[in-house]
Amino acid sequence: MTYMMAGGIASAATIKVGNSFGNQNYKRLQRFAYASYHLVIIFMLFFAVIFTLFNQYLPYLITNDINVVALAAQLLIIAAIFQLFDGTQVVGLGTLRGMGDVNIPTFITFVAYWIIGLPAAYILGIHLNEGVKGIWYGLTLGLLTSSALLYLRFRYVMKKTLDNNLQDNINLLI
Repeated sequence: MTYMMAGGIASAATIKVGNSFGNQNYKRLQRFAYASYHLVIIFMLFFAVIFTLFNQYLPYLITNDINVVALAAQLLIIAAIFQLFDGTQVVGLGTLRGMGDVNIPTFITFVAYWIIGLPAAYILGIHLNEGVKGIWYGLTLGLLTSSALLYLRFRYVMKKTLDNNLQDNINLLI
């Protein structure tokens, strides 16, 4: 459920950033992009706190099986961390999509999930016998990687766009 809110924020970011990018209103673009990041962080932090504080009780909404509740309670702590990176990575994808940057973000997510996240999940979960918790830790590492690299990509594309715009304005004056 929480991811759906992050996905909605990301979709709005794509539209608002895309409109601003198309209009070459880069100040507005930055405001929308950072507002989207801030909104998703606040939202995901709120639910991370809920997941952490009520990890022993939330599983009872689904089942009364004590073994499932015990495991789900442990996974909710990991999910609290997981969703922070999940929210920021989807907003990162949305802002970059709005700027017309899709190829490098696709490569970033491939590396983050298939080269880092999945092998880490296998090593932690299967090889080191951490089980489902290890798998979730590995997937969290993949999301952290994706989130960080997409944010750095956004910063790079934004700087490049602003530099090109400045150079265009200088050329007009000459």
